[in-house]
Amino acid sequence: MSPEDAEICFLRHSTSKISTGEDLEHIITFGFRGEALASISAVAQVELKTRTDEDELGTYIRIEDNKVLEKSPLPCDRGTSVAVKNLFFNTPARRNFLKSEQTEFKHIYDTFVRMAISHPEVKFVFYNNSELLHNLEKTELITRLTELLSPSVVNNLIPFSKSTPYINISGFISKPGFVKKIRQEQFIFLNRRYIINKNLNFAVYSAYDDLIEKGNYPSFVLFLEIDPRKVDVNVHPSKLEVKFEEEGVVFGFIKSAVRDALKSTDLTFNVGFDKSVSNIHTLEHKTVEKPEKDFTKFSFHDESSSVRKPAESNFRTSDWNEFFTSTPKKDDKEIGKIEFHHRPSEEYFHIWQFNNKYLFCQLENGIMIIDQHAAHERILYERYLKLVDSKGAITQQLLLPVVVKLSKIDFQLLLSLKKEFENIGFRLNFINDEEVEILGVPPDLRSGLESTILEELLAQYKEYEMKFNLEKRDNIAKSFACKNAIKTGDPLKKEEMLNLIDELFLCETPYVCPHGRPTATIIKTEELDKIFARGM
Repeated sequence: MSPEDAEICFLRHSTSKISTGEDLEHIITFGFRGEALASISAVAQVELKTRTDEDELGTYIRIEDNKVLEKSPLPCDRGTSVAVKNLFFNTPARRNFLKSEQTEFKHIYDTFVRMAISHPEVKFVFYNNSELLHNLEKTELITRLTELLSPSVVNNLIPFSKSTPYINISGFISKPGFVKKIRQEQFIFLNRRYIINKNLNFAVYSAYDDLIEKGNYPSFVLFLEIDPRKVDVNVHPSKLEVKFEEEGVVFGFIKSAVRDALKSTDLTFNVGFDKSVSNIHTLEHKTVEKPEKDFTKFSFHDESSSVRKPAESNFRTSDWNEFFTSTPKKDDKEIGKIEFHHRPSEEYFHIWQFNNKYLFCQLENGIMIIDQHAAHERILYERYLKLVDSKGAITQQLLLPVVVKLSKIDFQLLLSLKKEFENIGFRLNFINDEEVEILGVPPDLRSGLESTILEELLAQYKEYEMKFNLEKRDNIAKSFACKNAIKTGDPLKKEEMLNLIDELFLCETPYVCPHGRPTATIIKTEELDKIFARGM
């Protein structure tokens, strides 16, 4: 910029992006209302250096609280650089509302990643506390993605593109076999501007249809190109949300393009083996003999179908009946709590698993139903919460250490949580600025999934931090519990069911999972009688 423009750019509503009224109908830049520099300089100390091709010397401006403190000629490179220091230095009340350093860093890093992905032809350098995290040279899009996203994501991307006179789309989508439980690595750029649009995200999800299970989400990087006159970008202060003239057309186009890409790709599942592993077992096909009894039919008088008393069990229903009755206390704070109450009972009880999701237990006064995932999550949450504050966690050493390559943001996050992770039972060795070696894990971590669970834990931690702004120890305990708990669909043996319920009712708060969902409920015999109109 010229010396004159360098000073004018800090004035409110000054912009170089609109010359005529018609320009408002053709917005393709990141902003145009002249708000950013004026707003920033009102609450921070700002330094600007700029030089045009024609000028031998550039211009230096130092400004704070919207007041120019210094303006002078300065030798500098062609272009413009802006340094922002001491944000909210003059508004301490607003400074108090900043989140944790890690959270604010994540906001900055996310913005950096979006800009870097949308402009691979531009060089980006990123420092954090004087530490160089990224030095991205001008390159192709796929190379830029490799530099910013985790290798597991990039290695499972499908390139695609589709064009019409109305709209063009290009980018990458992940293979159906590579999905996550949370929405991460999902980017939509409209005319190279990052946007958030749940409907367009859903267009991608619906294209996968039954290729992925409900609750799993693909990764994608989509670039949409559309006539700016067909889009209103001025509906959100940060321009993150936009309104399409024909959103239904855009939705259908994205769904069709993604579906075509999936159809034209070989989605055969490939199993890879580590060449260093010599003892590889082949899959064995076993013939299942046809049962003698036809289980599609049953008889109310079939004696063999009656439920039998377990041969060996030390557990008595009286142990549980001491905990349960379905009547809530009158105190509002106790509503939904299962009261402690002793009732006489038979010596043994019946327990079974339904749909690999719920545990049904026969009690003296009804049936208790337990959500196996919610129950285990509560158990692990309270266990991990105690371990985070201690240093006596047991670690299971791995025979062969597992090396995990993380994105820069995940590496920095894990580094900041190193103490808490080790308190829980992890033993980690930080090899460089993106690789971590897992030497040991908590004993109850699922074997063979160490790297996957570590990545999922970090992703879950970030999600909870953004959604609920949890305290660090609480967030870690909830993240560990969520990712390591028994899942819906996991079959359990009877002994495992017994242990689960035993441990649940040793918890301080066995009634709900860490997120507030109920872990158990009781259907009393009287309620069943009402349903079947008995005794009326």
